[in-house]
Amino acid sequence: MREFIESGLRSWGISVGDVTMLVVLIVLMLVVAWVVYLIARKWVARGVMKLTGKTATTWDDLMFDQHFFTRLGLLIAPFVVELFLFNLFDPEKWSYFIVLDKIIKIWITIAAILLVSAVLDGANRIYENYPLAKHRPLKVFIQIIKIVLYCAAGVIVISISIGKSPEALLVGMGAFAAVLMLVFKDTILGFVAGVQLMANNMIRIGDWIVMPSHGADGLVLEINLTTVKVQNWDKTISTVPTYKLVSESFTNWRGMWESGGRRIKRSVNIDIHSIHYLTDDEIEALKKSSLLGGYVKQKEAELAAYNANRPTLLDEKRMTNIGTFREYMMAWLNRNPDINLDLIHTVRQLQPGPTGVPLEIYCFSAQQSWVDYERVQSDIFDHVFAVLPLFGLRAYEYAGRPLE
Repeated sequence: MREFIESGLRSWGISVGDVTMLVVLIVLMLVVAWVVYLIARKWVARGVMKLTGKTATTWDDLMFDQHFFTRLGLLIAPFVVELFLFNLFDPEKWSYFIVLDKIIKIWITIAAILLVSAVLDGANRIYENYPLAKHRPLKVFIQIIKIVLYCAAGVIVISISIGKSPEALLVGMGAFAAVLMLVFKDTILGFVAGVQLMANNMIRIGDWIVMPSHGADGLVLEINLTTVKVQNWDKTISTVPTYKLVSESFTNWRGMWESGGRRIKRSVNIDIHSIHYLTDDEIEALKKSSLLGGYVKQKEAELAAYNANRPTLLDEKRMTNIGTFREYMMAWLNRNPDINLDLIHTVRQLQPGPTGVPLEIYCFSAQQSWVDYERVQSDIFDHVFAVLPLFGLRAYEYAGRPLE
């Protein structure tokens, strides 16, 4: 065991007698680094934060946070340690300085990557304050840059440790390409999917999407390299793999929000036995309506002209209560301020069935939020059910047979 340790130390250029001095210098190095780190993290951070707080712009507040200065302190510390140790001691005199030099270089590499990562996070925070960020989020691309930087840092750290150039190490890693592709499969698929989602403007932060296969029904909170986070209406969070939004179907309700209306498509079943021609008394009553008076008078004149030379009732045309009710509901919708009249709206009959004649109201509510939309829809059908008897109509109601 001893021979193994000695051979390992010799490979690093260290004799057994240098170990004690090496430990002392490492402890000294850590103490100096800790002092420098505290100075950069606390005092420098406080000074810069005060300066950014006094400026009129907000980008510097978003760029420089405590996380940034923590990593800045980690980067400054090894440079100070190197200056301190290599000026206090003669590196050519002590072979263990090779180890210290490798440790410091690895330290600088890792700290530099962490600082660049903090800068990228700050740039993303600045970008997210602009309206364009909802349409073109950059988080996917920033994560890709981070992965590349971390991989490069890993190669550099390994090359420093074994004393080989990064180029030679990369050539040797060619055999592991298939393994790396398998490990980073989701990352690669997520990157490609993220590019497609943003290039085709398929999804944005704040969009309402529905994806039943993954239990997602709510607003998009975040789009990153591997996942899309959706806050459902029950306040739970669904995490959907990014590539699934390209390979599988989902519904995006953004078009509804941008249209200025939300569709109402609901029908009420009319009892067929309540449909009949309007009597003279019913016509006279309907003429008094501000919504129907003009229509009834015009229709009455048209039918009188048509029926003038019709000898029998079979040849005549007459007003029906269901047809007049349809005209009434159209007029009522046209005067409803909660209906978007710029979009299609109609009242129509559907195919009759065992439950009567479906009378469908098809229109778009000007109120798009869920609570207001449901209120508008309920108000319409409250009125429908209440006004049906005034036209001599009945809603179909299934009367089940009692249990024997």
